[in-house]
Amino acid sequence: MTNPNGCLLLDASCLLNLYATGQLRAISATIDVQLHVADYVLEQEAIYTWLPDATSGQDEPVLVDVSPLIEDGLLHVTGLESINEQATFVELAALVDDGEAVTGALAFHRGCAIATDDRKARRVFGERIPSVQMVSTLDLLKQWADLGRITDTDLRTAMIAMRSGASYIPSRRDSLFEWWAEIVR
Repeated sequence: MTNPNGCLLLDASCLLNLYATGQLRAISATIDVQLHVADYVLEQEAIYTWLPDATSGQDEPVLVDVSPLIEDGLLHVTGLESINEQATFVELAALVDDGEAVTGALAFHRGCAIATDDRKARRVFGERIPSVQMVSTLDLLKQWADLGRITDTDLRTAMIAMRSGASYIPSRRDSLFEWWAEIVR
């Protein structure tokens, strides 16, 4: 991924997907961008993932705790500050969920890329803020795999954890769907 500012804002679904892999620290340390998340997304949307409970066999919620990544400078939390950012947020919030809207507004005004898998958000951003580059969860996993020289076995383990912990199955429209399908088989 090439972004002139080296900044990537994660929406809630991408943050949860990457967190559920159990490899968010390794991913954030390996990929060639600085990861950011909106304070709203972190506080209101990216609350928990799921893990199977060994005794009950039921999935149990696990609170998302990215504070060690924030403390180590691998994830940066940001919020709306300027009137222009707030105005763009209001415009986008009329069309997409608040988490995507705040992520889009921040990315647009700060020259960052966006990581989102939400089809509607991708369409709206493409129409309203077309200068903002967008990537998917699979783009980030592929970059991590390539740059980190991650084995298919380790990648498969992360992808399966993501599928169960964040209920993530990529769209067949994702350009990396076949890559994902081959690895998780």
